[in-house]
Amino acid sequence: MLCPKCKAEIPDDSVHCSSCGGKISDEAPAPGGGAASMLTLLIKADPKGALSIVGSFFIILGAFLPWATAYGTSLLGVSMAQGAVLLLVGVLFLAALVLSRSGAAGAWNVVMLLLSLLALALIFQSICMIGGLYYSGATEGAGVWLAMVGALAITAAALLGQFGTAKK
Repeated sequence: MLCPKCKAEIPDDSVHCSSCGGKISDEAPAPGGGAASMLTLLIKADPKGALSIVGSFFIILGAFLPWATAYGTSLLGVSMAQGAVLLLVGVLFLAALVLSRSGAAGAWNVVMLLLSLLALALIFQSICMIGGLYYSGATEGAGVWLAMVGALAITAAALLGQFGTAKK
């Protein structure tokens, strides 16, 4: 079957086009698709938005996981100043993502890029603090690395949003 909008080849039982996201019919989707098919549609329809959502989730989750392990104890990210600020930045990412959908997406990509650079600066400062001066003998915990992956994902999404879309 062909999509009536973009003429892409799609399965016969499709409700939405997997290429352009356009609505094919008013019928309900076949049972059994579930969350996995919805996530697949979201990623195909808006990969930058999906990357931003996953990155924000990783940053917020990383703030609650241990950032440092020293002498048998672990320090949560929210107990460190950087972790608390990073938690706020993760929430601001989600707000910026919602606002970017309402218009002026290019300007919000710049805001998200600047926030992601702030997040990366906080994470690298934490790594230096953990391995150096303040917590000698400490090792980085899972929260630092998860937050870093989230910040890098959002940086990539913001860069793709800013520079990856060509004018037609």
